[in-house]
Amino acid sequence: MGVIEDRVQLEPGQYASIFISERPLDPPGYGETMVEVMAEAEQMGGYIGFESLRDGRDGVFISYWQDRASVDAWAAHMGHRQAKSRGVSEWYDAFRVVLCKVEHTRWFRRAVSPRSK
Repeated sequence: MGVIEDRVQLEPGQYASIFISERPLDPPGYGETMVEVMAEAEQMGGYIGFESLRDGRDGVFISYWQDRASVDAWAAHMGHRQAKSRGVSEWYDAFRVVLCKVEHTRWFRRAVSPRSK
């Protein structure tokens, strides 16, 4: 999967929750917890998708939501709250969360020619 998730299609008024973090590359329990928590997010109303990028210890994770009520429901979700608590106590050295309302989005993907493979 690429960094840009093609199936994520955003519209003005939706929300992006940006999580910027510093953490070790593969802390114990992190990968399993991430898979579980994102599976729960996918079942929530208002969830659109996510995109992420990691370069060594530095990472950016962006989840997309239909509206502010969906963002707030995710913030209050018990599994997500437990993962956040574990992140503070075990995994992250630093992080920042930025919530943005989508005003505009533009998307591009170069078509891959069968001959270029």
